[in-house]
Amino acid sequence: MSKKIFLFFGVFIFFVSVSAQQTGKKYFFQQVSWSITLHPDFIPLDSVADQALKEKGVKAISDANDIDMGESKTISLISAGKGEHNYFNCNITPYDLKKDGDYEASGKNVKNIVYKTFKDQIPDGKIDTTTTKIFIDGLEFDKFQVIVSINDKELLHMLVLSKYYKGYDFGITYLYLDPVTKEQIEKMLNESKFTK
Repeated sequence: MSKKIFLFFGVFIFFVSVSAQQTGKKYFFQQVSWSITLHPDFIPLDSVADQALKEKGVKAISDANDIDMGESKTISLISAGKGEHNYFNCNITPYDLKKDGDYEASGKNVKNIVYKTFKDQIPDGKIDTTTTKIFIDGLEFDKFQVIVSINDKELLHMLVLSKYYKGYDFGITYLYLDPVTKEQIEKMLNESKFTK
């Protein structure tokens, strides 16, 4: 379970600080044979900012669930932010089905932990979750969505797409506050490609 939970490090940090502007850039990640082009509004985070987000996420998850996250072998492929509140992250964690157990069961545990963490972080909020499937370039991903509302006003949407792929727990996590950003992220994902 601790391997898979690292997907959600950046989820609980709602203030991402980015600067500098650049045009959309294409990235290729050999480990999962995947290429994606960032929307120009998204600025890649440097390794220091990315690590700071991970540490805050680990603390939020550990505190809310009274668990020791242990050491991670998670590799961040890319983390990017748009403004202060929108976030996009892709990472991989080696996952051995024999050692780490059933991937689907692990995913259910992680969803429960994420839900509990949101409830702990935003006690006055209403937390709604759904799980469906999504396809990216023909590959099926588990899609877990969290919507946080306060006083019937939706504050944020967090989505986690995950898949056991090429020996990895492959995760894409994004957080958005507005429909324009949602469209930008979904366009990036829909146009991304896997070399099969």
